[in-house]
Amino acid sequence: MKSVIALRGLFMIDSCSPQMSQRTVNLRREWLKKSLLLACSGMLLNAPAQDKPRMRVGFISRYQPYSFLQTDGSLTGFDVEVVRSLLGALGLAMVPVTDTLTNLRKKLQNGEIDFIGNQLLVTPENRRHFDFVKSYATIQLVSVLHENDERDLMSLDDFLGKKLGVLADTGIAAQARGALGNSVQTFERIEDAFRALVDRKLDAVLEENLIAEYHIEKGDLPLKVGVPFAAPLRVGMAVTKGNKGLEQRLSLGVQTLVNDKSFKAISMRWFGYDVSRPRVSHASSQ
Repeated sequence: MKSVIALRGLFMIDSCSPQMSQRTVNLRREWLKKSLLLACSGMLLNAPAQDKPRMRVGFISRYQPYSFLQTDGSLTGFDVEVVRSLLGALGLAMVPVTDTLTNLRKKLQNGEIDFIGNQLLVTPENRRHFDFVKSYATIQLVSVLHENDERDLMSLDDFLGKKLGVLADTGIAAQARGALGNSVQTFERIEDAFRALVDRKLDAVLEENLIAEYHIEKGDLPLKVGVPFAAPLRVGMAVTKGNKGLEQRLSLGVQTLVNDKSFKAISMRWFGYDVSRPRVSHASSQ
């Protein structure tokens, strides 16, 4: 049997229908704004009365295309824009805090930030420390191949005897090394793995679909994204364990946001399609 890998309630409302009046939408947003303010009242930063209440949101500082620092020091990225839009719709201002993921976890546990704005993998280890917000993007593990490679590589068994590139110090790297041994090559930067694949020093690279699509488009690389390995990975923004009020209200905000044209505009700007829905399903690709 092939070893396919999968890495990475209350207050819920139905999605907005086309027939829903703008007044109803506005009432929902106003209710959500007041509910979130109440849930977060102990965590919001003090601010002058004329300013919006602010929330401290952690972002990984080097995580293209989700969050990264530009040459002028400003923060950008898909996750950054989505969270800013989400909080803006709730009448809140975002105070971004950038660091490594390890340090952001510590800051969240110490109360130095209110939540992590990047979508983390919902692994058993992460669930011990965090609660997770509803996902706003479909994340799938895919094989990245040279553009003229017609193989369907859909499980680790398919990579036996082949050179596979992965990002170092990740769950993907650990599982691939465990199954394939030394034929797996790790890279500190995923961009370097893609460059090695372009130069045909690798047979394939394993990575998340949105990261792969972004770098292929940005670098105009002669590569393509293969079929997904499995169903979408479970991911979500992380809040402090036990803070169900914030988790539920942010989840409701995400559900409302992904049905709004502002989210689709952000998604189109970064990826060219609505990433709240899978582009290719694993089942249909077989």
